[in-house]
Amino acid sequence: MPALFPFGVEGTSAWLHAAAEAVGVDRSSVDAVIAGPAERAHKALAHYRPRLEGKRVWFMPDSQLEIPLARFLAEECGMQATEIGVPYLDRQTLALELARLPPGARIVEGQDVDSQLDRLSEENPDLTVCGLGLANPLEAQGLTTKWAIELVFTPVHGFEQAGDLAELFARPLNRRARLEV
Repeated sequence: MPALFPFGVEGTSAWLHAAAEAVGVDRSSVDAVIAGPAERAHKALAHYRPRLEGKRVWFMPDSQLEIPLARFLAEECGMQATEIGVPYLDRQTLALELARLPPGARIVEGQDVDSQLDRLSEENPDLTVCGLGLANPLEAQGLTTKWAIELVFTPVHGFEQAGDLAELFARPLNRRARLEV
């Protein structure tokens, strides 16, 4: 079933519409059922958008969720994905996600850590999503990091978790702001 990943309002709505279409449920019925949850999700996201909007996010390849997460952060949180590293790029599975990425988002497939770290150092993004093995060294260099593993093991799908998903990205930025003197 071709669909966006159910991250945030847009992804969840698109995923539910695709599922409903696959079993013959009309779009207006789905819209009526999801209106309330979608509105609650919009409100939850509005709380985090001011902290995330305009911030640059960089994804090191780790979880295979980088492209859908970058789409969510760009569309619903106003972030700019500068580089999206993915271990493997399955263009068929991610076709709808790729089509929704903003222009200028650089997608890098594979793991050439040395060149990725060189580009990362040059770019100096506001937030770097990476594996645990890179987080502490990058933090020591002054970068703000988000552990990619949290995005795999934390419930982040659907309307009810949209705000929680945005908070996972806002939390390290808030921590950095509190530590700055």
